[in-house]
Amino acid sequence: MSAYKIFSDKRKDITYPARQCSDMDELRGDIDQLDRLIVEFLSIRQGFMEQAAGIKQDRNLVRDQRRVDDVMTKVMAHAEKVGAHPKLVETLYRQMIEWCINYEMDVFDTTRASRKTDVISNTPRNKI
Repeated sequence: MSAYKIFSDKRKDITYPARQCSDMDELRGDIDQLDRLIVEFLSIRQGFMEQAAGIKQDRNLVRDQRRVDDVMTKVMAHAEKVGAHPKLVETLYRQMIEWCINYEMDVFDTTRASRKTDVISNTPRNKI
């Protein structure tokens, strides 16, 4: 049995209404729709990184290797369950996680810098 057959047999448990397309236009339309959903989910994940940057009190907490390992373990198990190619999932997730960490650090730095500026600009000045 080919790896492709093993992967496709597991996809039947995914709740997204994937269907067998009859031509390339229909197939491309479905891929475009799925891509829009993926981008929407990425935007939501980005929002969670922004929240995390606001919640964490120390920049050193942004990169959490235990959390990275935990996420990778979970997504790899889910990939196996639903028939996603493990190399695809691992490659995309490792790159996405690294991007998210860097983005969260940028947001952390930016929000802390703007808070300092706000505090400085709102500080009453003594008249001389």
